[in-house]
Amino acid sequence: MIGQDFEKISFELFGLDLLEPMALITDSVLGLLSIYFAFRLRKIQSAHPFFIYWRWFFIIFGLATFSGGLGHALFNYWGVAGKFPSWILAPISLYALEQGMVSVYPNKKKVSFLKSISFWKYVVVVGIFVAICVSIDLPANEKKPFLPLAINSALSMVVVGGFMAYYYQKKLDKNYLFILYGSLILLPSAFIFLLKINLHPWFNKEDASHVLMMITLFYYYLGVKKISRNFKESQD
Repeated sequence: MIGQDFEKISFELFGLDLLEPMALITDSVLGLLSIYFAFRLRKIQSAHPFFIYWRWFFIIFGLATFSGGLGHALFNYWGVAGKFPSWILAPISLYALEQGMVSVYPNKKKVSFLKSISFWKYVVVVGIFVAICVSIDLPANEKKPFLPLAINSALSMVVVGGFMAYYYQKKLDKNYLFILYGSLILLPSAFIFLLKINLHPWFNKEDASHVLMMITLFYYYLGVKKISRNFKESQD
């Protein structure tokens, strides 16, 4: 189905009337996978901000997606409020990703400037998000607050995960290509959402995007792990 969404699937579990079982499953797997990657990256001995921020990205993103799955499933009980943990944590995770990538920028004189751009971008996104939340009827417009978050995610993927990773693979380490590839893999999710491409009631646009995110996370993890092997010689 293209151009419209299927009705949300309802199911019962432990006496609860729940919604969207696949969103619960894919978000939970995505969250656990992300936190697992963060745990694996603890083996990297370097205390450079690049690796610290990347670990925080995986941890916070994992919490965001896991809470997102609960927000979908328990919508009958929590309503729009159940989506806020995910909405709040997602931009924080991207901020950590940006700060990590900026920390290894070859021109050290520009690192502080680039970090400040990332910070103020985060502040602006949060400001717009809050302004939307307080100015609309949330139950009737539950998807509107997600718009600035989606735009922020797209900007981070294109600028940091795309252009910056491409630049780094030339200047620093070819393994930054894994981060670039991971970002490119996620790009189709934008079209899936915009065009509302839903393959099946049990595998809608959110589920497809979650699968792409899992692959993206794997490439990010692989990239950071491989970068760590040559990091002292090339970037520290």
